[in-house]
Amino acid sequence: MKPKRSWALAVALGLLLAWAAFGAAAASKEKVVIGLSADPTTFDPHVTTGLPMTQTFPLVFDNILSRDHAGRVIPHLATSWRWLKPTLLELKIREGVRFHNGEPLDAHAVRYSIERIFDPKLKSLVLGHVKSIDRVEVADAYTVRVHTKTPASYLISAFAEFVAVVPPKHYQSQDLKHLARNPVGSGPYRLVKWKRGEEIILEANPGYWDPSKRRVKTGVIKVIPETTTRVSALVAGSVDIVDSIPPQMVPMIKANPNFEVVTGPSPKTCFITMVIRDGAPWSKLEVRQALNYAVDKESIVKNVLEGYGGVALGTIVGPTSYGHNPGLGPYPYDLAQAKKLLARAGYPNGFDVDMFVPLGRYLKGTEAAEALGGQLANVGVNVRVRTLEYGAWRRNSEARWQPHVKPFWSYVCRANTSLHAANMYEGAIHSKSLHGGVRDENIDRLVDEALAEADEDKQLKKYQDLNRTIREQALVVFLFHLDQITGKRKNVGWRIRANEALLLSDMWVN
Repeated sequence: MKPKRSWALAVALGLLLAWAAFGAAAASKEKVVIGLSADPTTFDPHVTTGLPMTQTFPLVFDNILSRDHAGRVIPHLATSWRWLKPTLLELKIREGVRFHNGEPLDAHAVRYSIERIFDPKLKSLVLGHVKSIDRVEVADAYTVRVHTKTPASYLISAFAEFVAVVPPKHYQSQDLKHLARNPVGSGPYRLVKWKRGEEIILEANPGYWDPSKRRVKTGVIKVIPETTTRVSALVAGSVDIVDSIPPQMVPMIKANPNFEVVTGPSPKTCFITMVIRDGAPWSKLEVRQALNYAVDKESIVKNVLEGYGGVALGTIVGPTSYGHNPGLGPYPYDLAQAKKLLARAGYPNGFDVDMFVPLGRYLKGTEAAEALGGQLANVGVNVRVRTLEYGAWRRNSEARWQPHVKPFWSYVCRANTSLHAANMYEGAIHSKSLHGGVRDENIDRLVDEALAEADEDKQLKKYQDLNRTIREQALVVFLFHLDQITGKRKNVGWRIRANEALLLSDMWVN
Protein backbone atom coordinates (compact mmCIF):
# COMPACT_ATOMS: atom_id res chain seq x y z
CA MET A 1 0.00 0.00 0.00
CA LYS A 2 2.82 2.46 0.77
CA PRO A 3 4.23 2.55 -2.80
CA LYS A 4 0.76 3.19 -4.16
CA ARG A 5 0.21 6.07 -1.71
CA SER A 6 3.58 7.56 -2.60
CA TRP A 7 2.81 7.32 -6.31
CA ALA A 8 -0.57 9.02 -5.80
CA LEU A 9 1.04 11.80 -3.76
CA ALA A 10 3.70 12.34 -6.42
CA VAL A 11 1.03 12.65 -9.10
CA ALA A 12 -0.96 15.09 -6.94
CA LEU A 13 2.10 17.24 -6.25
CA GLY A 14 2.97 17.24 -9.94
CA LEU A 15 -0.51 18.48 -10.76
CA LEU A 16 -0.16 21.18 -8.12
CA LEU A 17 2.98 22.48 -9.76
CA ALA A 18 1.28 22.49 -13.13
CA TRP A 19 -1.87 24.18 -11.83
CA ALA A 20 0.14 26.77 -9.90
CA ALA A 21 1.21 28.39 -13.15
CA PHE A 22 -2.43 29.24 -13.86
CA GLY A 23 -3.26 30.69 -10.43
CA ALA A 24 -2.40 34.29 -11.22
CA ALA A 25 -5.88 35.82 -11.46
CA ALA A 26 -6.62 38.05 -8.46
CA ALA A 27 -9.64 37.83 -6.20
CA SER A 28 -12.36 40.36 -6.99
CA LYS A 29 -12.77 43.34 -4.66
CA GLU A 30 -16.47 42.42 -4.60
CA LYS A 31 -16.10 38.69 -3.93
CA VAL A 32 -13.89 36.22 -2.03
CA VAL A 33 -14.10 32.45 -2.40
CA ILE A 34 -13.07 30.43 0.66
CA GLY A 35 -12.23 26.73 0.70
CA LEU A 36 -13.06 25.06 4.03
CA SER A 37 -12.71 21.45 5.10
CA ALA A 38 -16.27 21.26 6.47
CA ASP A 39 -19.52 23.19 6.71
CA PRO A 40 -21.95 23.43 9.65
CA THR A 41 -24.28 20.55 10.45
CA THR A 42 -27.04 23.13 11.03
CA PHE A 43 -27.54 26.90 10.85
CA ASP A 44 -29.45 26.96 14.13
CA PRO A 45 -26.78 28.61 16.32
CA HIS A 46 -28.04 27.17 19.60
CA VAL A 47 -27.84 23.48 18.68
CA THR A 48 -24.18 22.54 18.37
CA THR A 49 -20.57 23.71 18.53
CA GLY A 50 -17.32 23.00 16.68
CA LEU A 51 -14.90 24.66 14.28
CA PRO A 52 -17.23 24.56 11.21
CA MET A 53 -19.77 26.49 13.28
CA THR A 54 -17.13 28.87 14.68
CA GLN A 55 -16.15 29.76 11.09
CA THR A 56 -19.68 30.45 9.81
CA PHE A 57 -22.12 31.37 12.60
CA PRO A 58 -20.44 34.75 13.42
CA LEU A 59 -21.04 35.82 9.81
CA VAL A 60 -24.82 35.54 10.12
CA PHE A 61 -25.26 36.05 13.85
CA ASP A 62 -23.79 38.37 16.47
CA ASN A 63 -22.63 36.87 19.75
CA ILE A 64 -23.17 38.77 22.97
CA LEU A 65 -19.41 39.36 23.23
CA SER A 66 -16.53 38.72 20.82
CA ARG A 67 -12.75 38.22 20.71
CA ASP A 68 -9.97 40.13 19.06
CA HIS A 69 -7.40 38.34 16.92
CA ALA A 70 -5.19 37.65 19.95
CA GLY A 71 -8.12 35.96 21.72
CA ARG A 72 -8.97 38.68 24.23
CA VAL A 73 -12.69 39.12 25.00
CA ILE A 74 -14.00 42.43 23.67
CA PRO A 75 -17.39 44.19 23.52
CA HIS A 76 -19.80 43.24 20.73
CA LEU A 77 -23.58 43.31 21.14
CA ALA A 78 -22.87 43.92 24.80
CA THR A 79 -20.91 47.18 24.87
CA SER A 80 -19.87 46.55 28.48
CA TRP A 81 -20.24 43.99 31.23
CA ARG A 82 -19.63 43.87 34.98
CA TRP A 83 -20.19 41.47 37.85
CA LEU A 84 -22.49 43.19 40.35
CA LYS A 85 -21.72 40.23 42.62
CA PRO A 86 -20.14 36.81 41.96
CA THR A 87 -23.48 35.38 40.84
CA LEU A 88 -24.91 38.41 39.01
CA LEU A 89 -23.61 39.65 35.65
CA GLU A 90 -24.89 42.88 34.10
CA LEU A 91 -24.71 43.44 30.32
CA LYS A 92 -25.31 46.74 28.53
CA ILE A 93 -26.68 46.02 25.04
CA ARG A 94 -25.76 48.05 21.94
CA GLU A 95 -28.59 50.34 20.83
CA GLY A 96 -29.88 50.74 17.27
CA VAL A 97 -29.10 47.21 16.04
CA ARG A 98 -31.68 45.39 13.92
CA PHE A 99 -31.95 41.81 12.74
CA HIS A 100 -31.95 41.01 9.04
CA ASN A 101 -35.77 40.79 9.08
CA GLY A 102 -36.12 44.23 10.67
CA GLU A 103 -36.85 43.14 14.24
CA PRO A 104 -35.10 45.33 16.82
CA LEU A 105 -32.31 43.78 18.86
CA ASP A 106 -32.72 44.68 22.51
CA ALA A 107 -32.50 43.19 26.00
CA HIS A 108 -35.60 41.06 25.38
CA ALA A 109 -33.95 39.43 22.35
CA VAL A 110 -30.83 38.67 24.41
CA ARG A 111 -32.90 37.11 27.19
CA TYR A 112 -34.91 35.07 24.69
CA SER A 113 -31.74 33.81 23.00
CA ILE A 114 -30.15 32.66 26.26
CA GLU A 115 -33.33 30.99 27.49
CA ARG A 116 -33.84 29.26 24.13
CA ILE A 117 -30.63 27.27 24.66
CA PHE A 118 -32.35 25.59 27.64
CA ASP A 119 -35.29 24.41 25.49
CA PRO A 120 -35.24 20.57 25.77
CA LYS A 121 -36.46 20.25 22.16
CA LEU A 122 -33.14 21.63 20.92
CA LYS A 123 -30.98 19.05 22.72
CA SER A 124 -28.39 21.82 22.69
CA LEU A 125 -24.66 21.17 22.99
CA VAL A 126 -24.29 24.88 23.80
CA LEU A 127 -26.14 24.22 27.05
CA GLY A 128 -23.04 22.81 28.71
CA HIS A 129 -21.34 26.19 28.33
CA VAL A 130 -24.16 28.17 30.03
CA LYS A 131 -25.47 25.58 32.51
CA SER A 132 -24.47 27.83 35.42
CA ILE A 133 -27.27 30.28 34.53
CA ASP A 134 -30.23 30.32 36.90
CA ARG A 135 -32.36 33.04 35.30
CA VAL A 136 -32.12 36.07 33.00
CA GLU A 137 -33.66 39.41 33.91
CA VAL A 138 -34.45 42.39 31.66
CA ALA A 139 -33.64 45.47 33.77
CA ASP A 140 -34.54 47.92 30.99
CA ALA A 141 -34.68 47.96 27.17
CA TYR A 142 -30.89 47.67 26.84
CA THR A 143 -29.78 46.15 30.15
CA VAL A 144 -29.70 42.41 30.89
CA ARG A 145 -28.88 40.84 34.23
CA VAL A 146 -27.81 37.22 34.29
CA HIS A 147 -28.22 35.38 37.60
CA THR A 148 -26.07 32.27 38.06
CA LYS A 149 -26.31 29.33 40.45
CA THR A 150 -22.66 29.63 41.43
CA PRO A 151 -19.87 32.08 40.55
CA ALA A 152 -19.42 31.65 36.79
CA SER A 153 -16.63 33.72 35.27
CA TYR A 154 -16.46 31.22 32.35
CA LEU A 155 -19.72 32.76 31.08
CA ILE A 156 -17.68 35.63 29.63
CA SER A 157 -15.84 33.17 27.35
CA ALA A 158 -19.08 31.37 26.50
CA PHE A 159 -20.82 34.63 25.58
CA ALA A 160 -17.91 35.51 23.28
CA GLU A 161 -17.94 32.18 21.47
CA PHE A 162 -21.22 30.27 21.65
CA VAL A 163 -24.21 32.50 22.52
CA ALA A 164 -25.65 34.03 19.36
CA VAL A 165 -28.60 36.42 19.58
CA VAL A 166 -31.63 35.69 17.38
CA PRO A 167 -34.91 37.56 16.67
CA PRO A 168 -37.62 36.25 19.06
CA LYS A 169 -40.65 36.70 16.80
CA HIS A 170 -39.06 34.90 13.86
CA TYR A 171 -37.67 32.02 15.93
CA GLN A 172 -40.92 31.55 17.84
CA SER A 173 -42.96 31.42 14.65
CA GLN A 174 -40.94 28.81 12.70
CA ASP A 175 -40.31 25.12 13.30
CA LEU A 176 -36.82 23.84 14.08
CA LYS A 177 -36.26 22.26 10.66
CA HIS A 178 -36.94 25.56 8.91
CA LEU A 179 -34.67 27.51 11.27
CA ALA A 180 -31.84 25.03 10.77
CA ARG A 181 -31.68 25.94 7.07
CA ASN A 182 -33.02 29.50 6.98
CA PRO A 183 -31.24 31.51 9.68
CA VAL A 184 -31.97 35.13 10.53
CA GLY A 185 -29.43 37.02 12.60
CA SER A 186 -28.00 40.50 12.99
CA GLY A 187 -24.51 39.67 11.68
CA PRO A 188 -22.44 41.29 8.93
CA TYR A 189 -23.71 38.83 6.28
CA ARG A 190 -27.00 37.26 5.23
CA LEU A 191 -27.18 33.64 4.15
CA VAL A 192 -28.31 33.60 0.50
CA LYS A 193 -27.78 29.94 -0.36
CA TRP A 194 -26.62 26.79 1.37
CA LYS A 195 -26.13 23.53 -0.49
CA ARG A 196 -25.13 21.17 2.29
CA GLY A 197 -21.65 19.74 1.92
CA GLU A 198 -20.93 21.83 -1.20
CA GLU A 199 -21.40 25.58 -1.04
CA ILE A 200 -22.50 28.53 1.11
CA ILE A 201 -23.18 31.96 -0.43
CA LEU A 202 -23.33 35.08 1.75
CA GLU A 203 -24.11 38.72 0.94
CA ALA A 204 -23.03 41.71 3.02
CA ASN A 205 -25.62 43.25 5.34
CA PRO A 206 -25.62 46.93 4.22
CA GLY A 207 -26.99 48.17 7.55
CA TYR A 208 -24.50 46.36 9.76
CA TRP A 209 -23.33 48.44 12.71
CA ASP A 210 -19.61 47.74 12.11
CA PRO A 211 -18.72 48.40 8.43
CA SER A 212 -15.18 47.02 8.92
CA LYS A 213 -16.73 43.54 9.17
CA ARG A 214 -18.36 43.64 5.71
CA ARG A 215 -15.58 44.91 3.45
CA VAL A 216 -16.23 42.10 0.95
CA LYS A 217 -19.65 42.27 -0.71
CA THR A 218 -20.08 38.56 -1.54
CA GLY A 219 -18.55 35.54 0.14
CA VAL A 220 -18.62 32.03 -1.26
CA ILE A 221 -17.58 29.12 0.93
CA LYS A 222 -16.67 25.97 -1.01
CA VAL A 223 -16.74 22.83 1.11
CA ILE A 224 -13.69 20.73 0.13
CA PRO A 225 -13.01 18.01 2.73
CA GLU A 226 -10.04 16.39 0.98
CA THR A 227 -6.82 18.30 1.65
CA THR A 228 -5.08 17.74 -1.69
CA THR A 229 -8.20 18.84 -3.56
CA ARG A 230 -8.50 21.94 -1.38
CA VAL A 231 -4.92 23.02 -2.02
CA SER A 232 -5.31 22.23 -5.71
CA ALA A 233 -8.35 24.52 -5.84
CA LEU A 234 -6.25 27.34 -4.37
CA VAL A 235 -3.34 27.10 -6.78
CA ALA A 236 -5.70 26.53 -9.72
CA GLY A 237 -7.40 29.85 -8.92
CA SER A 238 -10.90 28.60 -8.10
CA VAL A 239 -10.67 29.66 -4.44
CA ASP A 240 -8.81 32.55 -2.77
CA ILE A 241 -8.04 31.22 0.70
CA VAL A 242 -8.12 27.73 2.28
CA ASP A 243 -7.73 26.25 5.75
CA SER A 244 -5.85 23.23 7.12
CA ILE A 245 -2.97 22.99 4.66
CA PRO A 246 -1.03 19.72 5.06
CA PRO A 247 2.66 20.44 5.82
CA GLN A 248 3.97 18.57 2.80
CA MET A 249 2.05 20.91 0.48
CA VAL A 250 3.31 24.18 1.96
CA PRO A 251 6.27 24.38 -0.48
CA MET A 252 3.91 24.08 -3.47
CA ILE A 253 2.01 27.18 -2.37
CA LYS A 254 5.13 29.15 -1.47
CA ALA A 255 6.61 28.37 -4.90
CA ASN A 256 4.01 30.59 -6.58
CA PRO A 257 4.58 34.36 -6.12
CA ASN A 258 0.82 35.02 -6.11
CA PHE A 259 0.23 33.03 -2.93
CA GLU A 260 1.45 32.92 0.64
CA VAL A 261 1.16 30.66 3.66
CA VAL A 262 0.12 32.07 7.05
CA THR A 263 0.94 30.00 10.14
CA GLY A 264 0.56 30.38 13.88
CA PRO A 265 -0.46 28.52 17.04
CA SER A 266 -3.90 26.90 16.96
CA PRO A 267 -6.13 26.07 19.95
CA LYS A 268 -5.92 22.36 19.05
CA THR A 269 -4.18 19.96 21.41
CA CYS A 270 -3.65 16.31 20.45
CA PHE A 271 -3.66 13.52 23.02
CA ILE A 272 -4.72 9.91 23.43
CA THR A 273 -7.76 9.27 25.59
CA MET A 274 -7.85 5.87 27.26
CA VAL A 275 -11.12 4.39 28.49
CA ILE A 276 -9.92 3.82 32.05
CA ARG A 277 -11.96 0.87 33.30
CA ASP A 278 -11.20 -2.03 35.62
CA GLY A 279 -9.39 -4.79 33.79
CA ALA A 280 -7.74 -2.53 31.23
CA PRO A 281 -3.93 -2.52 31.57
CA TRP A 282 -3.95 1.30 31.65
CA SER A 283 -6.19 1.34 34.71
CA LYS A 284 -2.83 1.13 36.51
CA LEU A 285 -0.92 4.38 36.98
CA GLU A 286 2.43 2.78 36.10
CA VAL A 287 1.11 1.72 32.69
CA ARG A 288 -0.24 5.19 31.88
CA GLN A 289 3.05 6.76 32.90
CA ALA A 290 4.96 4.18 30.85
CA LEU A 291 2.95 5.05 27.74
CA ASN A 292 3.87 8.71 28.16
CA TYR A 293 7.57 7.88 28.53
CA ALA A 294 7.45 5.61 25.46
CA VAL A 295 6.27 8.32 23.03
CA ASP A 296 8.90 10.44 21.27
CA LYS A 297 6.77 13.53 20.77
CA GLU A 298 9.57 15.67 19.38
CA SER A 299 10.18 13.12 16.62
CA ILE A 300 6.53 13.16 15.56
CA VAL A 301 6.40 16.97 15.55
CA LYS A 302 9.55 17.09 13.44
CA ASN A 303 9.01 14.18 11.06
CA VAL A 304 5.22 13.86 10.76
CA LEU A 305 4.01 17.41 11.40
CA GLU A 306 7.15 18.81 9.76
CA GLY A 307 7.59 21.30 12.57
CA TYR A 308 4.05 22.71 12.49
CA GLY A 309 3.32 22.17 16.16
CA GLY A 310 4.89 22.00 19.61
CA VAL A 311 5.26 19.34 22.28
CA ALA A 312 2.55 19.54 24.94
CA LEU A 313 4.03 20.47 28.31
CA GLY A 314 2.25 17.73 30.21
CA THR A 315 -1.12 19.40 29.69
CA ILE A 316 -3.99 19.42 27.21
CA VAL A 317 -4.60 23.16 27.77
CA GLY A 318 -2.66 25.02 25.10
CA PRO A 319 -0.44 28.06 25.68
CA THR A 320 -3.02 30.45 24.18
CA SER A 321 -5.77 29.34 26.61
CA TYR A 322 -6.66 30.66 30.04
CA GLY A 323 -5.59 28.14 32.69
CA HIS A 324 -2.47 26.88 30.89
CA ASN A 325 0.34 25.93 33.27
CA PRO A 326 3.69 26.95 31.72
CA GLY A 327 5.55 25.49 34.71
CA LEU A 328 4.86 21.90 33.71
CA GLY A 329 7.21 19.88 31.54
CA PRO A 330 6.48 17.06 29.09
CA TYR A 331 7.16 13.45 29.96
CA PRO A 332 10.66 12.88 28.56
CA TYR A 333 11.25 10.16 25.99
CA ASP A 334 12.68 7.31 28.08
CA LEU A 335 12.24 3.74 26.79
CA ALA A 336 14.12 2.21 29.70
CA GLN A 337 11.81 3.89 32.22
CA ALA A 338 8.74 2.87 30.19
CA LYS A 339 9.81 -0.79 30.15
CA LYS A 340 10.59 -0.70 33.87
CA LEU A 341 7.14 0.70 34.71
CA LEU A 342 5.35 -1.82 32.48
CA ALA A 343 7.20 -4.70 34.13
CA ARG A 344 6.37 -3.33 37.58
CA ALA A 345 2.68 -3.16 36.60
CA GLY A 346 2.71 -6.79 35.43
CA TYR A 347 2.99 -6.20 31.68
CA PRO A 348 6.65 -6.90 30.83
CA ASN A 349 5.62 -8.05 27.33
CA GLY A 350 3.12 -5.26 26.75
CA PHE A 351 -0.45 -5.75 25.53
CA ASP A 352 -2.76 -5.23 22.52
CA VAL A 353 -5.11 -2.27 22.13
CA ASP A 354 -7.35 -0.69 19.47
CA MET A 355 -6.86 3.02 18.85
CA PHE A 356 -9.56 4.77 16.80
CA VAL A 357 -8.76 7.79 14.62
CA PRO A 358 -11.36 9.97 12.82
CA LEU A 359 -10.59 9.90 9.11
CA GLY A 360 -9.45 13.27 7.71
CA ARG A 361 -10.48 15.17 10.83
CA TYR A 362 -7.08 16.20 12.17
CA LEU A 363 -3.87 17.48 10.63
CA LYS A 364 -1.84 14.37 9.70
CA GLY A 365 -4.00 12.45 12.19
CA THR A 366 -3.70 8.99 10.68
CA GLU A 367 0.02 9.40 10.03
CA ALA A 368 0.64 10.60 13.59
CA ALA A 369 -1.39 7.72 15.04
CA GLU A 370 0.59 5.21 12.98
CA ALA A 371 3.85 6.78 14.14
CA LEU A 372 2.67 6.50 17.73
CA GLY A 373 1.84 2.84 17.18
CA GLY A 374 5.34 2.23 15.82
CA GLN A 375 6.93 3.86 18.86
CA LEU A 376 4.81 1.99 21.39
CA ALA A 377 5.72 -1.29 19.70
CA ASN A 378 9.22 -0.70 21.09
CA VAL A 379 7.87 -1.47 24.58
CA GLY A 380 5.67 -4.36 23.47
CA VAL A 381 2.40 -2.42 23.15
CA ASN A 382 0.68 -3.53 19.93
CA VAL A 383 -1.54 -0.66 18.79
CA ARG A 384 -4.08 -1.50 16.10
CA VAL A 385 -4.81 1.85 14.43
CA ARG A 386 -8.38 1.89 13.15
CA THR A 387 -9.72 4.78 11.10
CA LEU A 388 -13.41 5.65 11.17
CA GLU A 389 -15.49 8.30 9.43
CA TYR A 390 -16.01 11.06 12.00
CA GLY A 391 -19.67 10.23 12.68
CA ALA A 392 -18.82 6.57 13.29
CA TRP A 393 -15.81 7.58 15.42
CA ARG A 394 -18.06 9.77 17.54
CA ARG A 395 -20.69 7.02 17.98
CA ASN A 396 -17.95 4.60 18.95
CA SER A 397 -16.68 7.07 21.53
CA GLU A 398 -20.14 7.65 22.97
CA ALA A 399 -20.53 3.89 23.56
CA ARG A 400 -17.26 3.60 25.49
CA TRP A 401 -18.86 2.97 28.91
CA GLN A 402 -21.25 0.26 27.71
CA PRO A 403 -20.44 -3.01 29.51
CA HIS A 404 -20.18 -4.98 26.25
CA VAL A 405 -17.65 -2.53 24.73
CA LYS A 406 -14.00 -3.50 25.20
CA PRO A 407 -11.88 -0.62 26.58
CA PHE A 408 -10.04 1.23 23.79
CA TRP A 409 -8.09 4.38 22.99
CA SER A 410 -8.99 7.36 20.82
CA TYR A 411 -6.65 9.74 19.04
CA VAL A 412 -8.08 13.19 19.76
CA CYS A 413 -7.13 16.73 18.71
CA ARG A 414 -9.53 18.93 20.62
CA ALA A 415 -10.01 22.54 19.50
CA ASN A 416 -10.36 24.82 22.52
CA THR A 417 -12.18 27.56 20.58
CA SER A 418 -13.31 29.29 23.79
CA LEU A 419 -9.61 29.56 24.82
CA HIS A 420 -10.44 28.51 28.38
CA ALA A 421 -9.37 25.50 30.47
CA ALA A 422 -12.99 24.88 31.44
CA ASN A 423 -13.85 23.95 27.86
CA MET A 424 -11.00 21.42 27.67
CA TYR A 425 -11.59 19.74 31.00
CA GLU A 426 -15.38 19.65 30.74
CA GLY A 427 -15.05 18.10 27.28
CA ALA A 428 -12.14 15.71 27.78
CA ILE A 429 -11.52 14.93 31.47
CA HIS A 430 -14.80 15.28 33.38
CA SER A 431 -16.85 12.08 33.71
CA LYS A 432 -19.72 13.77 31.85
CA SER A 433 -17.55 14.67 28.86
CA LEU A 434 -18.53 13.42 25.40
CA HIS A 435 -15.23 11.74 24.56
CA GLY A 436 -13.12 11.49 27.72
CA GLY A 437 -11.97 8.21 29.24
CA VAL A 438 -11.91 9.27 32.90
CA ARG A 439 -14.51 8.61 35.59
CA ASP A 440 -13.05 9.92 38.81
CA GLU A 441 -15.08 11.72 41.49
CA ASN A 442 -12.06 13.64 42.77
CA ILE A 443 -11.14 14.91 39.30
CA ASP A 444 -14.78 15.91 38.70
CA ARG A 445 -14.73 17.83 41.99
CA LEU A 446 -11.54 19.68 41.04
CA VAL A 447 -12.97 20.59 37.61
CA ASP A 448 -16.23 21.82 39.15
CA GLU A 449 -14.48 23.80 41.92
CA ALA A 450 -12.20 25.57 39.44
CA LEU A 451 -15.18 26.48 37.25
CA ALA A 452 -17.10 27.93 40.21
CA GLU A 453 -14.22 30.01 41.64
CA ALA A 454 -15.12 33.72 41.62
CA ASP A 455 -11.65 35.15 42.25
CA GLU A 456 -9.71 35.12 38.96
CA ASP A 457 -6.28 34.71 40.55
CA LYS A 458 -7.51 31.81 42.67
CA GLN A 459 -9.27 30.28 39.67
CA LEU A 460 -6.11 30.42 37.57
CA LYS A 461 -4.18 28.66 40.34
CA LYS A 462 -6.87 25.97 40.60
CA TYR A 463 -6.68 25.26 36.88
CA GLN A 464 -2.90 25.14 36.99
CA ASP A 465 -3.01 22.79 40.00
CA LEU A 466 -5.52 20.65 38.10
CA ASN A 467 -3.09 20.60 35.17
CA ARG A 468 -0.43 19.22 37.50
CA THR A 469 -2.75 16.55 38.97
CA ILE A 470 -3.76 15.32 35.52
CA ARG A 471 -0.10 15.10 34.51
CA GLU A 472 0.90 13.24 37.66
CA GLN A 473 -1.92 10.74 37.16
CA ALA A 474 -1.17 10.50 33.41
CA LEU A 475 -4.89 10.49 32.64
CA VAL A 476 -4.14 10.87 28.92
CA VAL A 477 -1.10 10.33 26.73
CA PHE A 478 0.07 13.90 26.20
CA LEU A 479 1.18 14.63 22.63
CA PHE A 480 1.40 18.08 21.01
CA HIS A 481 -0.25 21.40 20.22
CA LEU A 482 -0.93 21.90 16.51
CA ASP A 483 -0.28 24.98 14.39
CA GLN A 484 -2.73 26.61 12.00
CA ILE A 485 -1.62 26.49 8.36
CA THR A 486 -3.62 28.70 5.97
CA GLY A 487 -2.93 29.39 2.29
CA LYS A 488 -4.19 32.47 0.47
CA ARG A 489 -3.74 34.84 -2.43
CA LYS A 490 -1.45 37.71 -1.50
CA ASN A 491 -4.05 40.30 -2.48
CA VAL A 492 -6.53 38.91 0.06
CA GLY A 493 -6.06 40.66 3.38
CA TRP A 494 -6.55 38.51 6.48
CA ARG A 495 -4.96 37.94 9.89
CA ILE A 496 -4.80 34.70 11.84
CA ARG A 497 -7.07 34.32 14.87
CA ALA A 498 -6.13 32.64 18.16
CA ASN A 499 -9.32 30.53 18.07
CA GLU A 500 -8.52 29.26 14.51
CA ALA A 501 -11.63 30.80 12.91
CA LEU A 502 -11.18 31.68 9.24
CA LEU A 503 -13.86 34.37 8.90
CA LEU A 504 -15.05 36.23 5.81
CA SER A 505 -15.75 39.19 8.09
CA ASP A 506 -12.00 39.53 8.73
CA MET A 507 -11.12 39.76 5.02
CA TRP A 508 -10.58 42.48 2.45
CA VAL A 509 -9.12 42.57 -1.08
CA ASN A 510 -6.25 44.87 -2.00
